[in-house]
Amino acid sequence: MKVLLHVNYYEGGGRLRALFELASQHGYDGVELRWKYAFDDFTQVAYQKEVAALKSQYPEMEIVFGGAVDFCRGKKDEVEKATGEYLDFLGWAAKECGTKVMNFFTGVLVAKNGNYYDFHANGSAIASDYDYEQAAAGLRLIGDAAASRGILVALETHNCYLHDTAASSRKLMELTRHDAIGLNYDQGNIFIHRDGESISDVFKLIGDKIYYAHLKNIINKAGMKLLGGYIATRLKDGHINVRDIVGRLRYSLRSGMLALEYPCSGDGILAAKEDMEYMRSLKEYFNIE
Repeated sequence: MKVLLHVNYYEGGGRLRALFELASQHGYDGVELRWKYAFDDFTQVAYQKEVAALKSQYPEMEIVFGGAVDFCRGKKDEVEKATGEYLDFLGWAAKECGTKVMNFFTGVLVAKNGNYYDFHANGSAIASDYDYEQAAAGLRLIGDAAASRGILVALETHNCYLHDTAASSRKLMELTRHDAIGLNYDQGNIFIHRDGESISDVFKLIGDKIYYAHLKNIINKAGMKLLGGYIATRLKDGHINVRDIVGRLRYSLRSGMLALEYPCSGDGILAAKEDMEYMRSLKEYFNIE
């Protein structure tokens, strides 16, 4: 089981090289990055050149990238353009970075005049059969390109997307029916959804399609406004039984890779160290290599 460092531990302009150093220092097996760079210190071309250079410097590091195409509600010409850009990036990632897994999203679904944080009223709750059909068709096209390059594409279980809960993700997988297309299981995102499933129910529903995973933890704090009443924290804290998840993932994780995630504005450098220490203790507990 390879453990990657998610970019949101230490993201920002001028921090890309430091992120790789942080991952190497604490024994991570790789990093997960964005596919589009959002800071002024690099153009997109320069960003990709720098990532390729870092891969050469750290050849053993696995590099996973995010990505998205709004297959559900995007305009046809915009979807075609975004798909072409993504397929070009996919080819570059495979060739220059040896990427084996891509994290993926199919487009934000938020109710008109709705609140993004009302997760139960967005995403799959407002999706039509047409949304599922459009997403499945687009994903099959992505899947064909990914399969030809030996890449698995994993849709993140994420609020305000079609694939927000395990149940909706299962439905999308059944419609897509492509071996290169699976799921990035994130119990933290499912946990903060009012209708999100328990860990055991998640594995019953989608255990056979978990290609990648994000591990993070959440404190349920009644009355808090942040994330609709939940606060992100370090892996060893919070109300999600990360030990239970890791114990189950050792039998289900197709790529053999997962990323530790810290969706918090606190001290990500210390969190990267402490979360990896906790992850090592879990791997020792379960005798996972």
